[in-house]
Amino acid sequence: MQQDLRVVVLGWQKSEKATVINTILGGEVEPKKCFVKSVRRDSEVNGRKINLINTPCWWKMFGLQDSPEVVKQELVCSVFKCPPGPHVFLLVINLSLHFTQEHRISIEEHLGLFGERIWSYVIVLFTRTDSLKYDSIEQHIQSQGEDLQQIIQRCGDRYHIFDIKNKGNGVEELLVKIDSAVTVNNGKHFETDDEKLLEMKKKREEIQERAKARQTMVQEKRELLTEIRAVSLLSELRIVLAGWIVSGKSSTVNTIFDDEILKKGKTEQCTNHSGDVNGRRIMVMDTPGWWKYLSTKFNPEFVRTAILESEGLVERIKFPNAMILVIPTDTSFKNEQKRVIEEYMAIFGEEVWRHTIVLFTWGDRFSDISIEEHIESEGDALQRLIEKCGNRYHVFDNTDRKNRDQVTELLQKIDQMVAENCVFCLDTTAKYRDVESHLQRTDTQENVTMDEIKLKDVCHFLDEGFNRKAKDIREKIGNLWMYIMEENLDSASLDRLIEFQNQSPYTTEPQNVVPTPQQDCIPEQIKTLLERELSRWETIMIEEVRKHLLDIKSFELSKDEKRKMSIDAVVRLLQNCNHYASHTVKIQCPESVI
Repeated sequence: MQQDLRVVVLGWQKSEKATVINTILGGEVEPKKCFVKSVRRDSEVNGRKINLINTPCWWKMFGLQDSPEVVKQELVCSVFKCPPGPHVFLLVINLSLHFTQEHRISIEEHLGLFGERIWSYVIVLFTRTDSLKYDSIEQHIQSQGEDLQQIIQRCGDRYHIFDIKNKGNGVEELLVKIDSAVTVNNGKHFETDDEKLLEMKKKREEIQERAKARQTMVQEKRELLTEIRAVSLLSELRIVLAGWIVSGKSSTVNTIFDDEILKKGKTEQCTNHSGDVNGRRIMVMDTPGWWKYLSTKFNPEFVRTAILESEGLVERIKFPNAMILVIPTDTSFKNEQKRVIEEYMAIFGEEVWRHTIVLFTWGDRFSDISIEEHIESEGDALQRLIEKCGNRYHVFDNTDRKNRDQVTELLQKIDQMVAENCVFCLDTTAKYRDVESHLQRTDTQENVTMDEIKLKDVCHFLDEGFNRKAKDIREKIGNLWMYIMEENLDSASLDRLIEFQNQSPYTTEPQNVVPTPQQDCIPEQIKTLLERELSRWETIMIEEVRKHLLDIKSFELSKDEKRKMSIDAVVRLLQNCNHYASHTVKIQCPESVI
């Protein structure tokens, strides 16, 4: 009699993994949504009991160092959901997407969390077989280059094409391939008594307990502040948003006012908007973002001066009620992020921390865990920042603007903070101080001889990188459109997709000629950080397009209407991408030395 099977499903695309699980088990048992906690699905397939564990996704362009700690922990803890351990791991890879070196590194690093033994239990499961351009999967693997071949080799040449459309035969063939892999391993399952795995499981349980304690402590403080809060609320709230590039500040403004106030993309200057929310006048100012990974010393001066010298800043919002520090939950938060944030917040003076609330964006990716679990998982850097803000924090899901409860609760937290601290005055004289002299310098950037690196070289490096990434994004978005909308791109549609290259809709100014960057002047560790910035930007841009296309596909429209709407959306997003790449790097003083 054939034995029952315990299988863990891995991969970076939630929709592909969910489709695989639904195909194997039958029906729509696994939704295509973001989650953190691993989910177990049980069923009988061909008379056999099957346990399938769906695991949290990671960004395919990000290495392990940029994945949130809670995702890494839950990934490892997935093996404890099918005791005594899984027979195989299915690594799902979409055939329609080009496989790159970044993808290989991301897979190797994330699977490395389980230890080197995992590779003896992994089967690569290829989906989207209809996108094969060659006669055989072997030809496709060969065409993809060394990176995909290395992954296949590490798995002992175990791979399988999973034909989702041919459910009956496709599932049966997969079960045969799994049985074969189990036989090769002498019927043994992946052992979960490894000291490293057990330590991670214990750590995860401790974090969950600390998260509950933090949640209780913060709630008790809020209840106390509610009691002492003035009976009459302020008729107007003045809010300043700060945060790094593509952190979700513009989307946050749109969520607060439930309107498309600001276009998503690079905020070059301070912008403000006023409106009525819950019967009160709300003024929100959005400020230019800074790099996530790079010290202020590597950021053009215009970011700081735009904040402090914005025309009418003092008159418009001299006395804000709250500073909202926007931090996305999508990637890790380390000491380097905490230090860079402190450098920029020092612009406003030391008092700013008594009036700051941390707003976590990308809340839709953590829909099944509390934000406290994320805070406790990330470690000391994020926890110290939260404590510096008086343990004030909130979460926004900017994909759900109609959820007005999240806005109401944010305003309540601002009211409670005002009741505790009153208003404060922006200390704009801080720009004349050496704000960095008071900060502890701890990361690798401090090993760089600063007077040897010119701002213009860093900017040129970024400028070239953004243009290169923009070119890659154009091709990937075209492929993504064909994949999601399930049709080929004809020449007329292709012309519409690429017409944005000739003219940006946001400006008619001629492109500046960018001289060749002196890359030899930039140390390797700084180049690595710059590349992380570029990869993060590319990933978020692609994700934005994917969400738009999936929304359009779900509409009850004709195929022609969906086609037109989707192409228009892609053109608009590509134009935004082009605009972003052209305006993110600005060289104010090309000959100045940092």
